[in-house]
Amino acid sequence: MKTSNWIKLIGISCIVFGSLGIIGDISSLFVPQSIKDTWPEISPERLKWLEFLAYFGFFVNTVYLIAGVFLLRKKLFSLNLMYAALTISLLYAVIPLLFFKPFDDYIFVVIGPIIDLSLLFGVYKIRRYYYKDSDEIVKLFGENKLNPPLLKLLTLLGALFISIPILLQGLWIYVFSLADNQTDAIVLHHSYLPEILHGRYVTTYLSLAFCFLAIIFSSISFKLSGKLWKTLNTFILIFASLMLFLNLFQLM
Repeated sequence: MKTSNWIKLIGISCIVFGSLGIIGDISSLFVPQSIKDTWPEISPERLKWLEFLAYFGFFVNTVYLIAGVFLLRKKLFSLNLMYAALTISLLYAVIPLLFFKPFDDYIFVVIGPIIDLSLLFGVYKIRRYYYKDSDEIVKLFGENKLNPPLLKLLTLLGALFISIPILLQGLWIYVFSLADNQTDAIVLHHSYLPEILHGRYVTTYLSLAFCFLAIIFSSISFKLSGKLWKTLNTFILIFASLMLFLNLFQLM
């Protein structure tokens, strides 16, 4: 894979994840008041901490998005800005655990840092070739192509990842058809899921993360020879894109 393609992949990923984070943080600005109404016994100090996290998260995700834009534009400070953005994002995800357990986003303490570390590793690998001409072919992991067994494994992982959003969406359609109203549907939906997935938009964000992973893995594996593997990767890309837009629509 050309270095220019990896730059586009990392930059676009940061723009998308940053945009999603900003949307989530804007909605989180209203969370402290709703928490106060739901749990009157919550301490004012903890409520202020939650409000601070919402504002700081907006700042972190804005920097995340801007870093992705400048990475694509290849400015002199782009790499340093990307290192800073990913480092701040990692700290933002991990440090709150030292003080308290988040109310409904605990699962993303694991998913977020994994994504940040993956992007950080990608930026580190392309640093030597970042400012070379875009038409110069430079392999990210050397001149040898990824071997077919590894590409097949990535394809199967992509199929596994996209199956999770499809199953979650199918479960919601099933419980909604059984319930009399949306409130009953939510209660019934939660009964099928572990408690860690009961928070608002948790399954939606989880589906988005798996859709992105499925798209990345199937895109990398698209050069596999053989009609079966090409067809499978095509279906993964199609369904992952459809599920991605569907879950984005649910956040609006």
